[in-house]
Amino acid sequence: LPCFCLRGRGSEAITAMADDEDLWDALEGEAPAPPPPDDDTPPPPTPPPEPSGPPPPPSAPVGSGAPPPPPAEECEICSGKLYVSERSGLCLTCRFKNGNPFLPAKDLLAWTMLKMQANNHLTVQLRGVIEFRTGRLPAGHSVEVRVLRVDAPEWRFDQCHSWPAGISLFVEDRRVLLKKPDEDDQTPPGPLDISNCIVRAPGDLAGLPMKVSAAVTAKKSEQWALGLVLIEPMGKMDMVCRHIIKKVQAKQMPEEDRKRLDLERIFAWVTAHRPDRVSKKDTLRNVEPPVMKLTCCTSLMRISLATRGPMCDHLQCFDLESYIHTMRSIPPKHAWCCPICDRPAPLHRLRLDAFAQSVIDATEPNVTEVLVADTGAWEVSAVDEPMDDDSSEDDGPPIPRKPTMVDLQQAALNLGRAFSAPSSRLPAQAPQASPPPRRSRSPKRKDKDKGKKEESEVDKKRENWEKLQGIAKPEEPKEETRFGWLPENAHCSKCEKSVVDKGGVYCGRKRPNGEYVGCFEEICWKCMNKANKKEFGSVKTSKTEFSSLGPEAWWMHEKCMSAEDKKEYFGESDEDDGKKKDASDDEGGTFAWL
Repeated sequence: LPCFCLRGRGSEAITAMADDEDLWDALEGEAPAPPPPDDDTPPPPTPPPEPSGPPPPPSAPVGSGAPPPPPAEECEICSGKLYVSERSGLCLTCRFKNGNPFLPAKDLLAWTMLKMQANNHLTVQLRGVIEFRTGRLPAGHSVEVRVLRVDAPEWRFDQCHSWPAGISLFVEDRRVLLKKPDEDDQTPPGPLDISNCIVRAPGDLAGLPMKVSAAVTAKKSEQWALGLVLIEPMGKMDMVCRHIIKKVQAKQMPEEDRKRLDLERIFAWVTAHRPDRVSKKDTLRNVEPPVMKLTCCTSLMRISLATRGPMCDHLQCFDLESYIHTMRSIPPKHAWCCPICDRPAPLHRLRLDAFAQSVIDATEPNVTEVLVADTGAWEVSAVDEPMDDDSSEDDGPPIPRKPTMVDLQQAALNLGRAFSAPSSRLPAQAPQASPPPRRSRSPKRKDKDKGKKEESEVDKKRENWEKLQGIAKPEEPKEETRFGWLPENAHCSKCEKSVVDKGGVYCGRKRPNGEYVGCFEEICWKCMNKANKKEFGSVKTSKTEFSSLGPEAWWMHEKCMSAEDKKEYFGESDEDDGKKKDASDDEGGTFAWL
């Protein structure tokens, strides 16, 4: 079989065996195929010209029906020519080296395209890879076999390692991996570590090369590539995460440019999701105002470094450090996807959100949500309330103490009376707690109450957002019209306790001309009974008296009454009596308060 040598970056020799014209065309492009041999001895091949840069990926095999490679572009990492992987923006060499950011490759030792149903060979020179004294890899280093789908059907497989349907891998004469297409997938989920196979005699200057061969089974239309990469130690996960964050920050645009683009994106998003422009006939209308949460959806913690993907147009961001930790153990199907919209978010394309970061830096740590207008104005809409600590246990009854000198002197002054120990020695019995009020256990009622509460919160947020957006209608001053009985759950203006229905009265009345007068304070019956003359004056009432006055009954403080109100309250026929009604002369009603 004809043999040729292709040299790449770093003067490493990559030797491949070709057994037909298709593989030769794949590696040589448009170079003419070698002439067939006349005898059993294969003629020496003509070496191709040495490229100036790294070897580009070969074109599709002849007759495979694959489309021609896209126009050359620049790789987003090495700035080399981009022949494939236009979805991820990385060349094939960078895909091998940066496919796993948690184990980045120090060097790409060798790579080759895999021919289906044929033996594919690689010869790797180990000089400079293994140590001279030990004949092994340096401490912490390893060599991995990575396989990539060149024509990946989805962008997320551009960077991830994946095995073909069937593969048989040999290192020297030792089989290290066997996967049959018809059997269950028993191969490791990630790349294969072959560090144990790289052992040479100590002091060997020549360093025998390592031979790797592979045979794969896949569809004819698929293109696969196999590469050997040298991995260097990266330390603990925290160090790796900080290293990745620094790389992401180094690739960002200036903050002013990023903030300008963020404001344009916010304007487009808020304009498309304004709840005031949705018809009420739409059953699936959006009633939630545009909000941005300051907690990460992956860690449920406050965002420290706001990040989003290049194709994300939503307001919500995620935390960069939490995103990196999550991607370490996530399945390949969901790897390097935005956790909010599931769009591509690879590391080399992540964008730091300048607007969201400015909001995070300007708010308190307990703020969890803000309302956002299309102009970029924002307002706090939710905070994290601290939970009451009910875990403290009762210390129990007080421990009896010994009588002090003061107690003994006090006992001596009792003049022969029986000495009694201090009251603190005997623990006082705790009053029995009244049984809690019975509540309905019906799930329908709980769901109904919960739904009402959520609707009220949404309505309040929407009102605040309309004010922030500048589209809220000016509120007309409301005229107080409260008088008569207190409704259920009203709060007394004095004791601030909630009352039941008819648990008190308002200070106010409706005059015959339709005018409402009074201070409109809410007074429960208990505060009415306890109030002195200085607070309420001499005009007081009770529940029994108020009930007897009919549905148009009213009451007011004496200081809130005018001469006309007093005349109406005491009655015109009682002028000679001159006495005002006093609640103390009443039989005294029962007070309804909670």
